Amino acid sequence: MTARRPNSACALTGARVALRQLDSGDAADLLALYADPEVMRYWSHAPWTSIDQARSAIAEARADYRTGASLHYAIAHRETGALIGCCALYAFSRQNRSASVGYMLAKAHRGHGYLREALVLLLDHGFDARSLNRVEAEVSLHNTGSCMVLARMGFQVEGCMREHWIVSGIRHDTVAYGLLRADWRCG
Repeated sequence: MTARRPNSACALTGARVALRQLDSGDAADLLALYADPEVMRYWSHAPWTSIDQARSAIAEARADYRTGASLHYAIAHRETGALIGCCALYAFSRQNRSASVGYMLAKAHRGHGYLREALVLLLDHGFDARSLNRVEAEVSLHNTGSCMVLARMGFQVEGCMREHWIVSGIRHDTVAYGLLRADWRCG
């Protein structure tokens, strides 16, 4: 990932990572992340193949920031400012005070606790600033790493959705997870 200056307009800051809005300068790093077959192995769509996909995703994220439809953040390394992953709260339900969470981390930065730190920042924000009562996640049944992350964060398994995703013609079962505000203990 390309080193960047730390963004002074970071939305959420932790000890080693900062969550910040995506900007046009992130296109190449975002493409590298979403084009990596290993990172995308259990994702709900095929790896990206074009910089235009990254630019489009950034434009959509920026529009969603303005309307409040979703909060899609770059996970930036605090020391270098490099984009090392992404996380988002999306599919907000005002009536139910709920949202879904998604995340990914570059291979080189896995196993160091960066994702957990980023998710604590994101979930604290969701439960506190956004007054959420519930956060949901869907994960491929075979993505054991992500399942372990969610379990460590306090998410509960709520069921299996058979053949929920079809990616490149392959059917994938997904596991539904939920985390209630009352159960949030990581923040």
